[in-house]
Amino acid sequence: MRTRFDAHGLLHILQTARGIVLRVHMGLPILVAGILFFSVTGVALADRVDDLLKMLQSKTPMDRREAAHELGKIKDPRAVSSLIAALKDEEPMVRLDVSGALIEIGKPVVNPLIEAMKHDNDPIFLWNAIRVLEEVGDSRAIEPLKEIEQKHPDPSIQQIAKYALEKLQRTQKP
Repeated sequence: MRTRFDAHGLLHILQTARGIVLRVHMGLPILVAGILFFSVTGVALADRVDDLLKMLQSKTPMDRREAAHELGKIKDPRAVSSLIAALKDEEPMVRLDVSGALIEIGKPVVNPLIEAMKHDNDPIFLWNAIRVLEEVGDSRAIEPLKEIEQKHPDPSIQQIAKYALEKLQRTQKP
């Protein structure tokens, strides 16, 4: 459900219960317009993110791809956990778009992704998660990648972790 705002309603809200009456002067309409714009934009964005998170669960791969792409453009951290879960999507192109969205969101994905990697040993998930960490380029990923490189039972995952680790270490400032 979308909330509708109007200037009259906002002025009524601004006239608090303590009886403070706002005097209309030249700057107030601009202030009210600014507050209205950011309030409506915030509500619309929250609704959009909710809609996209639902769309990420669609049965249609194209819908899931579009949702991932849009969530990456919006960069809302609320989408991180759903996007991380979608790294295991059965469709490779969806996983690719989900990875891209997580990379776009950037640093807010690092800790939740590292935590998810501790509990999920699925090679497809780990391959995508490692790729995201490599592209985000955050030093917090170095230790978890070292552990995967040394201890993961799948040699291909070890190799991917090694490559990502080398890239991260090259790009980190001393």
